Amino acid sequence: MTTLNIENKADTLLTDEAQELLCFATISESKSLKDILNLYLEIKAKNAPKKVLMLLEDIGQCEYTSMHASMGDGLYFDTSEIIEEGEDEDISYYNTLPFQVKYHIDQLLRSENKVNIRDLHGKFNYSDQDLSVLVKINEQPEKILDEVIQVKLVDSENDHQKFAAQLNGYFSCDLSPFESFSLIQYLDNNFDLEYVGLGASLLFFIKKPSFTLEKLDSLFEELDKIYSYNQEASIRLKQHLSDHNYMILPYVDSLDIFDLDG
Repeated sequence: MTTLNIENKADTLLTDEAQELLCFATISESKSLKDILNLYLEIKAKNAPKKVLMLLEDIGQCEYTSMHASMGDGLYFDTSEIIEEGEDEDISYYNTLPFQVKYHIDQLLRSENKVNIRDLHGKFNYSDQDLSVLVKINEQPEKILDEVIQVKLVDSENDHQKFAAQLNGYFSCDLSPFESFSLIQYLDNNFDLEYVGLGASLLFFIKKPSFTLEKLDSLFEELDKIYSYNQEASIRLKQHLSDHNYMILPYVDSLDIFDLDG
């Protein structure tokens, strides 16, 4: 049975907002992504207007590369200007998280950092094996989900801006944080696919109530320009999204890390 556990503060000196960004809750013992997404919608409704961000896959690696990605050009936030000398270093750092997220949102929205979706065309050249794995990930997501899912609450205006609370895209061959944000924003604004969260390699989306199948062909025409789908992958992923309420896309250049046949 899927279990939601609201996290208690590890220290009373942590602000509520810092705790929510560290870890608001965990989800365990889930048997399906469907159950997790149902909980996502419940948590979202109960905690509005804050947005819900989930870490779903290879969370340890996701956090590690996110830390490095957030130190990249245009994203580094100097916490030393906020932390006062003599304060508990860890707690003081965690309490800067809301300031870091706000800074990262501002940076993602700056006109000079904006990435046009056309700039992502031809970004990836996946092998047939990679595309076969991507299809399997979408059809059998339970095989790649962590046993314990992390849930964060983010104070942002919309769901694509919550990406700023867990930036990723560390390696040069992957989508950069600015490129991932462009994709997330584009899918939300044009195809009503809401960003749910991420892992070390993958971005997770859920259909909004306004999602319509009439845009399915144009959606996959755009995705094919980015991911270079072969015919089989395009057909199966399109059919899967038609039949289900979620879609999973990679932001890394290879999916060979996933062994779904074992």
